[in-house]
Amino acid sequence: MKHKEEEKFKEFLAESFDQGVNIRELRLSTEEMEYIKRIYPKASLNKSIPKEASDGKVWYKVSLLPPGTDIDSINDARLAAIQKENVQLKQELESLKRSMATSSDN
Repeated sequence: MKHKEEEKFKEFLAESFDQGVNIRELRLSTEEMEYIKRIYPKASLNKSIPKEASDGKVWYKVSLLPPGTDIDSINDARLAAIQKENVQLKQELESLKRSMATSSDN
């Protein structure tokens, strides 16, 4: 893969796996697949459709999570963090309401 192609592919990967996305199905050439394995040694790549397309690319399920990572536990942790933030925001809102009620009484 030429340097310019590699930079373009690197940007494509960054966009594909942004905003917390860890697993995607991508159509990859052999060079692209090898690049992912080299840059992300813990990535898992499994052929989704074993048949190769006319352009030589194959569909892969690409996971940038380390093997053995439980996606459900990651989602549970994210949900717990959101719930905690929600409780904190409710407490701040109640505190603000009380302070506004106190200041309007004066």
